[in-house]
Amino acid sequence: MSYWTLTDGTNVVSMAPHWGLEFDDKKVETTHRTRDGSLFKYRWGGYKRTKFDIDFVNSSDAARINSWWMANTPLKLVNPSSVVVHSGYLMNSSLPINKYVEPYTDEFSGTIELESA
Repeated sequence: MSYWTLTDGTNVVSMAPHWGLEFDDKKVETTHRTRDGSLFKYRWGGYKRTKFDIDFVNSSDAARINSWWMANTPLKLVNPSSVVVHSGYLMNSSLPINKYVEPYTDEFSGTIELESA
């Protein structure tokens, strides 16, 4: 199990993501087909996205991650060899860390969705 860190430049949260760690490049585009059947694609931009689940987050780290989400704090995801892999903002539609890990009352789990600006 490898530990990754999520940091705002001052505070650091260490975590062990599940094996479903995803790195995606997303496009912002529209397509239009004319009456004669011609297809036009308009690319407006793109962004990078990282998504993963984590468990066993202590209460102080859960509060820190959730406060980053509330404040739209820019973050960096760093791999074990101290290389920045991804930077951006938490884009979850609800609190990132929002579930208890049963049977514990002081350990939490959730999903991190990090997207570039």
